[in-house]
Amino acid sequence: SSGLVPRIQEQILLDFDGSALLTAECPLGPLGDVQALLQPNTDNYYMKTIASVEELFSDTPGKSAKRLFLLVNPSWRDRGSWGLFGAQKAQTQILDRYEVTYAIDQFVIRGQKMSLLKVWPHDWCVFLTPITYGNNNSQEKANQQAQLLGTFAQRPEYSQMEELLL
Repeated sequence: SSGLVPRIQEQILLDFDGSALLTAECPLGPLGDVQALLQPNTDNYYMKTIASVEELFSDTPGKSAKRLFLLVNPSWRDRGSWGLFGAQKAQTQILDRYEVTYAIDQFVIRGQKMSLLKVWPHDWCVFLTPITYGNNNSQEKANQQAQLLGTFAQRPEYSQMEELLL
């Protein structure tokens, strides 16, 4: 690190859906820059925005290295996240082209709280997370830790996580 502070810019894209394009420009040049598109979906507006950012700035494979480009949307899990009409477009234009680098999700399976975590470059991790009820004191809560139940190279299906409880 050079100790120089990056310049941060925020561009609100559509004010009604929380979408924005954040840009951090490194004083040492574009190889240290980062752009993050927050809350995009697969309608034509965002597909054009993604294509435009990739064309101008990103380090997407096949382009000369320019800057890191992140797509950030906690609702994106798999092609089913886009419903019937957007699924194929999402698969080919986003899911097949961008690797998941960080994801966290929680489920209740058979009355047990399960947490799913992906942190690049590691596999998907499934944890059993204690559920605290009632008047447990804070020391009891602090002593309860999540238990790793298993890991998967690909995002596990619900049924695979359920099997870990059996």
